[in-house]
Formats: sequence, structure tokens, C-alpha cells
Amino acid sequence: MKTARRVRGWAGSALLGATLLLPGSPATRLAAQDSQYGIRSIGTPGRWESVQSRSTGGAFGPFDPLSPLTEAAIVNLGRLTATAMGALYSRDVELEGTTTALRDTRFPLMSVATPVGRRVAIALGFTTYLDKSWDVVVRDSIMVRNELERYTDEISSDGGVADVRFAIASRIGRRVAFGGAVHLLAGSTRETAVRRWDDSTFRTVLQLGTVSYNGYGVSGSVLMAIAPGLSIAGWARADNELRGKMSGVTTETTNLPRMAGGGVLLAPSSTVRFAASAAWRTWSRAGAGAFNTVSWSAGGEIGRSMPLRLGVRGGQMPFGPGLTAPTEFGVAGGIGRAFAQGRAVIDLGVERLQREGDGLTERVWSVLVGLTVRP
Repeated sequence: MKTARRVRGWAGSALLGATLLLPGSPATRLAAQDSQYGIRSIGTPGRWESVQSRSTGGAFGPFDPLSPLTEAAIVNLGRLTATAMGALYSRDVELEGTTTALRDTRFPLMSVATPVGRRVAIALGFTTYLDKSWDVVVRDSIMVRNELERYTDEISSDGGVADVRFAIASRIGRRVAFGGAVHLLAGSTRETAVRRWDDSTFRTVLQLGTVSYNGYGVSGSVLMAIAPGLSIAGWARADNELRGKMSGVTTETTNLPRMAGGGVLLAPSSTVRFAASAAWRTWSRAGAGAFNTVSWSAGGEIGRSMPLRLGVRGGQMPFGPGLTAPTEFGVAGGIGRAFAQGRAVIDLGVERLQREGDGLTERVWSVLVGLTVRP
């Protein structure tokens, strides 16, 4: 992992110093939009879940054809379907007794899927792979001509990496479906480093740079109905390297994780469904300061025309300021409403997360809005 080398010269040193100060320096002010756990790393991983799935804590992700987590599920759509999602985040970051309130708005998911025959369906869309927007301000001082001069360094990054997916799925008989996908990872960040001296006779120093990112991956999944009202799903994914380039020159190369997961879905009736899922990701491949993670979720959905959804989730985050992986726990809920004879669906969700790790705590409220259209 080579995140501290993106801005050269003193800016790189300032960024390294800022990240090292994160676990315990009250002089460090955080002004980021995304999770603070992504500052000392390649970014904050996104969630490959629709509003419906996130409202159940992610439990329905392996079975949801609108979530870009598995491919096999898209055979259940039955008709051309397009979906998009918006999210508003409000987070309180507590560091050494100081709490900072942050806000952010994202559009993390869009997808179009359609059947191309009786047993085959395809999907094309994008979701967030990594969020990389943050802003860190550090106060410090150095000796200049035998005088102690104080200054403020501000290091910021604005952008992210998107996961563009093309998926295909097929059904074998009535009980088994499988699918696969190719993933193109692409994005960029605008990175800025500014040093402002308290002494107005010193000149402000500014460095700017744009880093572009690219990579690719493959994934596969299977969905099985093993009994009436009981289904299981499994999925796996492998991504290669994320390469960062500045002015056409490769400045960083980061190994990306291998992933695998599965879930079980129980539907005792047409209006009641319960699900549980788990996933394992080898984020430690990204280098020092990265950890392998295990995550889990459980949730349910009740109703048909206006379903009520509830769920919980937990596990670890892959990056943090300490020697162990930060933990995450969340609860979620939401509703859906169909209009125009089911041709349009609006989904609303609310998610509450708490993340903790070595002196840094995040409490996050997420408001989720999804729109699905079936022409």
C-alpha cells in the first residue's frame, strides 16, 4: 500500500505525519466527507447493495437481483429493470475527546438488467469500489533560521474508484442458477497539499495533482432452491492490482483482495422472508496497515405492496489507525412502495453504524433512497 507517495516532496511527509497523528493527536482537525478509516489507506470500500438489501443490514444481498453482489440472482427479474440509488451520510467522528460533525452525499449505484431469453439474463452498471475523499488539517512547527515558526498543513483528496460490472446469468432447470461477471475498476482523485505559515511574510506553498486509477476483476456466483421456501447462495470474486498514475507515470500499485461469501434465504410465505449472509475478504493483501475481514448480516422483510424491512450487520473494517482491525456494528430499516401497477418502485432506508478502533470512533446515520423502473 503506497498512499503516502501520491503527493511528492514535503506534501508526502505532511500526509504521512497526519496519518500517524490520527490515533492520538488532538491538534489534528479532521474535515473529511468519507470515513476517517480510509485516510490511512487506499480508501473506504463501498457496499455492493441496493437500498432494499441495505435496509436489511445487507442480509438479502446474495439474493437481490438489484444488488451488484451476485450475478445469478438477475435471472429472477423477468423483465427489463433499471435501478439507481442516492445516499446522504451524517457522521460524528470522535478522536481523543474531540467530536467533529461531517456530511456527505453520494450516488453509489446504478444498474440495468434484462432477460435475453427464457434462461439467460444480463446486467450492466456501476457501484462504488472505493471512496477516497477526505481532508486533514495538521498544526505543527519547525525551526527556521533559529526561530520557531508555526504552520498549518492541509492535505486533501477528492474522488474515488468505481466498479463497472458486466454480468451474465443462466438458469439450469428450476432450482439452480449461476452467473459470472467482469469488473472494470476506474476513477481518479484530485489531491491537494497546502502549507500556510502563521508568519505572513512567509509564502504559502501549494501542490496539486490528479491521480487516475485502473484495475479489473472477475466474479462468479450460484443460487440454489433446495426446498420450497428455502434457498442458498454462494459467490466469489478476485480483483488484480489497483494502479495509480500521475501524469502518465505509475506512482502506486496495490494488491486487491480475494473475496467469498454466501447466504441463506427462508420464505415461509409470499409476504414474509428472512435471510442471513456472511463474507470474507483478504484485504491484508493491500499491504501494511490492512487487515482481512469477516462480515455478517441478518434481516427480514414483511409485506408485499409496501414491505417493511429490518436488519443488523457487523464485522471488521479493513483499514484503521492501529494494529488491529476496527470493528463495525449497524442496524437498519426501511420500506418500499410500488406505483403505476408495479412499473416504478421507491425504496427508503435508514442505517445507523458505529465503528471503533484504537481511539477513533465513528457514528454514522445514512439515509438511502432508491428508484427502480420496469418499463
